[in-house]
Amino acid sequence: MHIRKLLTTIACLVAASVAAASLAGEEGWREQESAYEAARAAVQRGEALPLQQVMAHLHRIAPGKIVATHYEYEFERWVYEFKIVDAEGQLRKVHLDARTGELVMVSDY
Repeated sequence: MHIRKLLTTIACLVAASVAAASLAGEEGWREQESAYEAARAAVQRGEALPLQQVMAHLHRIAPGKIVATHYEYEFERWVYEFKIVDAEGQLRKVHLDARTGELVMVSDY
């Protein structure tokens, strides 16, 4: 009986995720594309480090599995925001300065 309840809960969560994604529609994709294009342009202008270089630095200062990456303007500068799961299973948010790669902030999520 417990397994049936678990499967029902999972099915509901999947259905809700699909519904949310369809409601976001093209606008959500445009936002993601816009952030991607902004990061790419900043790298080409020399105003931001390439993502691969920043990720290599991230693994040295905050090891873990990367589950999400964002490029955004926060803390009065452009940052790469990473959500990582560390060795203890804790989900953490790590912000690195896009221009220098320096650590801006780490917080539990």
